[in-house]
Amino acid sequence: MSKILLCQLGASKIEQLGPDLIQKGYDVVVVSDQEEWGASPLSQVDVILVDASCGLDGVPSCRALSLSYPGTPLILLVAQDTPFSKECKLLTGDNVLRLPFTTRKVTNRLNKLANCHQGEILRVGALALNLETRCVYRGNAIQRLTPKQAGLLEVFMRHPGQTLTRKFLMETIWNTDYLGDTRTLDVHVRWLRERIEEDPSSPQYLRTVRGVGYRFGVPDEKV
Repeated sequence: MSKILLCQLGASKIEQLGPDLIQKGYDVVVVSDQEEWGASPLSQVDVILVDASCGLDGVPSCRALSLSYPGTPLILLVAQDTPFSKECKLLTGDNVLRLPFTTRKVTNRLNKLANCHQGEILRVGALALNLETRCVYRGNAIQRLTPKQAGLLEVFMRHPGQTLTRKFLMETIWNTDYLGDTRTLDVHVRWLRERIEEDPSSPQYLRTVRGVGYRFGVPDEKV
């Protein structure tokens, strides 16, 4: 049973959402007092729903909750005409639902994120890779990877701070030592950067070591 923290801001336009989710089998705690968010009775939360359907800016709430529950997926529910910023997309992993929406649409998103949150987790710095579901987390943003992308990222994360040669990566991931054409490797590295880097054109985690290969490390490390 997935554990859901439903944080409601102001006068919700979807007051029935909590009871509907409980009826569908979710373990839901509804909290409307922001001071109680960090003291939720749930010791573990699978997904956080931030109900800003009344028209309030939900970004400050998402920011505070991401600190109280680091790594926990966030879904922001907003009114139809509410604008949201780049920070909002980063905090939620672009999990923003605009009114009108059905309970079914919410549960579909909940199930996707809850499933990504379960399984063996490999962590390096602020990045986490679920080895079972192939979901990668950067803060509260979540991306699902292909099998090859996940395998490549796992190799990098198991060798933090080390320069891995193109030959080693081709042998490990593609089971070949042929280096006549490594465009496949380069394309997969580019795809990984699009999923784990804030700015893929200026990578901080996955860096190129010219003439050798690639090096993976946390952003504040020096190459």
